[in-house]
Amino acid sequence: MAVTPPRLPLRARVKLLAGKVRRCYLGVFRRGYIRAKLARRRGECRRCGACCKLAFGCGLLETHQAITACRFHKYRPLNCRVFPIDERDLAERDLVAPDQPCGFLFDGKEERDSPHGPQGTRNGTEEKPAE
Repeated sequence: MAVTPPRLPLRARVKLLAGKVRRCYLGVFRRGYIRAKLARRRGECRRCGACCKLAFGCGLLETHQAITACRFHKYRPLNCRVFPIDERDLAERDLVAPDQPCGFLFDGKEERDSPHGPQGTRNGTEEKPAE
């Protein structure tokens, strides 16, 4: 289902903008970090479009019958192809669509870095990826 982001307070919008800058930095200077995090990522995209509406809406996003699609999908930038890179991205994405969980989660030993509870879970409960 397509997402309509809520009106967020200034502090949350600044956090989302800082996340975009962080992902650009990681994509240019920390490719090894991205590879390591993606190796821990599980699940699949649910095509809700929430990640395309962080800080500002992407002009290339189209919605057809509650399913979102990118008009530039085949050539989209690295930030789009690898989102979410890590648990912080999931937390930022949840600001935009708190009632609609992401189809991705992260496994592994880095529980202390995760804002989503125990390893491989979100909000402390087991969640199976969408099939």
